Order: sequence, then structure tokens, then C-alpha cells
Amino acid sequence: MVKNIDAVKNIDARQLDSVINKPVVNVTITSPPYFDMKDYGVKNQIGYGQKYDKYLEDIGTIFGKIHKITKENGSLWVILDTFRKNGEIVPLPFDVANKIREHGWIFQDIIIWNKIKTVPWSKKGQSRNIFEYILFFVKSKNYKYYIDRIKDYETLKQWWVKYPERYNPKGKTPEEIWNFTIPTQGAWGNGYIRHFCPLPTEMIENILKLTTDEGNVVLDPFAGSGSVLIQAAYMKRKFIGFELNTDYTDMFNKYYQKTIDVGLAEYEASKRNRYRQDAFSDLILDLRALKYAKVLRRKLVKEGWGSIKHIYVELQKEKPGEKFKLIKVSYTLLLENEKNRKQLEKEVLDLISSPPLSKFGIQPEFEYYTDQKKFLDKVARENSYYYGIINTHKYKSRVNAKSDLNRPGIISPIKIDIDEKRLME
Repeated sequence: MVKNIDAVKNIDARQLDSVINKPVVNVTITSPPYFDMKDYGVKNQIGYGQKYDKYLEDIGTIFGKIHKITKENGSLWVILDTFRKNGEIVPLPFDVANKIREHGWIFQDIIIWNKIKTVPWSKKGQSRNIFEYILFFVKSKNYKYYIDRIKDYETLKQWWVKYPERYNPKGKTPEEIWNFTIPTQGAWGNGYIRHFCPLPTEMIENILKLTTDEGNVVLDPFAGSGSVLIQAAYMKRKFIGFELNTDYTDMFNKYYQKTIDVGLAEYEASKRNRYRQDAFSDLILDLRALKYAKVLRRKLVKEGWGSIKHIYVELQKEKPGEKFKLIKVSYTLLLENEKNRKQLEKEVLDLISSPPLSKFGIQPEFEYYTDQKKFLDKVARENSYYYGIINTHKYKSRVNAKSDLNRPGIISPIKIDIDEKRLME
């Protein structure tokens, strides 16, 4: 069991199993001491003064113990960089990765952390280093990974209005290069905590969103100044860390007490962004549903089916049963007459089974009406909107029982009124 959770322990990470001896950890996020590069001011420390093989052995032992105390759906994130010794590059991240894999971890991904700005550097045979490696491991294939939480929807090109089928409703999936500026050396938040390699708050937040939920346990066996742990606390995760340098733990505890209330409040405020993302996702799907009808009608008219007067579009509450479909939509076509009705239905099925309509992520259902009064009774049962046959991102008018349906168009209870000019400002 975890003793004194939500704490940083002044215990060597090699003895972490004396504190945790059951699988309770959901994620470990850490940046281990780089081999023989920095003296953290404590005896028998890992890295400084060690032989390289001994260093790797100790690192492997620690992550082996972490594997045992991690839940089956848990994960491990390790931030490391290469270094130079005796005139050549030492591939530390990959040597460490091999050691970690020996202890049962599954090597899932490599992400490049682009630090954007670092201290000036110039050396013969070496470019300025502006990135580090983020190594992502999982304990089993059943690991937590919520990619939608970190998708970027705010920077999508404005073309999503006219081409909603080209954009993921949740936003743009992050690439394997993460751009986060390294925190100013020597300063952390409003305090002054000096640490060799502080991690960006936004990067830690991304990892926590990806692989944890509120109430989960976050571990950092090399806590340092505690940036991983403080962010976990702000985001309502439980945390435990290990750090031999008492100066760091003392400063962390003071900073935690000073900022936890503000941090929690800011986290609650940030949740509103997730609600905005959900609203944007719904908008993209609404635009897809309407455009689907417009494209279908245009193609049918091109094939000689000019008898189609209107298409009524209605989202269905139940989830689609077909694979890769995002929404289920009912389409009701108003025809001038019953002539060649069966042939028309076959034409519709042919069109929706091929691009572009097959790429919309829509599972459609179709009805066919020839009686305009019955059709109007159906579409005027609730507030419906008329879109015409050209733009389906800005409705033209409301539809009611007295509406004139002589003009062909798309009708739907979906209400969208997007001004493209304002979006481009």
C-alpha cells in the first residue's frame, strides 16, 4: 500500500519498494539523472561518479520496481537526452530504453521535445541541441490513452466551414514533435527553485491528460524540484515522489502550500476549454450532416434526377452500428413524382458507397415522399431551417406550416449561422 500519499519522500529511488509494494501507480513521469553530468549534492547518488554500466543497471532496477507497482493499464514516460563523452555521442535514451524493456515494459512511442529556446551553444562537430527524447512505455496493451483530450481544434484552418468532412471533429491530432519552451533556468512559478533540468508545466499537463484521470496516482522517482508532482496536484491526481536532496523537498512543500488553491482553481477554469472542444465537435458533425445532403442532391441532379425538390436532414440519437461511422442521420427526400423510384433508390445507394460521401463518417437512413403536404407536416413539426442548395453553413429562413417550398433546398432542425467573413478577421 502507499504510505503517506501526496508527498515527496527523502528516500533513494532504489528503495521505493519500501514505500510502495502493490500495483497502485497509474503513470510515472520522470527525467532521471543524466549519467555523470550533474552533482546533486548527495552521497551515493545515481549518475554522478558512477561507471556507465552501473548507472544503467541502477536505472533498470528502479524501472523494474516501478513496473511491479504500476497498474495493468498504466504507463511510463521518461525524458532523456544524449550526451558527449570522450569526443563522441553516448546514446543514453536508447541504452536506458533497452534496460527498461528488460523489465517488462512495452516500448510504445518516441516523442521529440523541441525546447524551442535553449542557452547559446557552439562546439566543433556539434550543432546546438534544442530537443530531448520523451520515451513512452506501457505495462500492457490495455493502457489508458485519451488522444482526444490534447487535440488542437483552435488552430484548424478556416476551411473547416466549407469542408467539414476533411477535419476530425475533435481537432488536429498532435504530431510526434512537441513544442514546449524550457522553463527559465533558476525560476519556477513565483518561487525561485534551481534545478538542472526543469520540465515545462504544459508538457506535463499533456501527459497527464493523455494517460490519467482525476484521482489517479502519479509517481516521479526523481522528483527534483517537483514540477511533475505539483501539476498532478493541481489536476486532482494523487502523487508521490522520491528525492534525496532535502533542499528540493523543502522548497516543494513550501511552494505546494502556497499555490495549491490557485492551481486547483485554474485547473477547474481550464475544463471549460474541453466543453468548447465538445461544442466544436458537434458543430463539425452538424456541418457534415448538412453538406452530405447537399452533395448527394447535386450528384443526383447531375445524373439526371432533377425531380428531387428537397432533402430533410435529421440527426438520430442512437449511435451508428457501422464501423468508422461517427453519426447516424435520417435523410427524407421530397420527389416530384414516383417515376423510376426504385432506380433512384439504387442510384442513391451507389453514390453513398463511394467517395466523397463514403468519407463523411455518416451512417444514413433514407425515406422518400411525393406528397408535399405530408412532407411539410414532417419538417414543420418543430423549428426547422431552410438552407437552399449552395451553402449549408448559414440558414436562409425558418420553416413552418405556411412555408413556400417551391424553391429546392436542404431543410433541417439543425441551426447553423456561420459568417465566414467574421471567421477570417
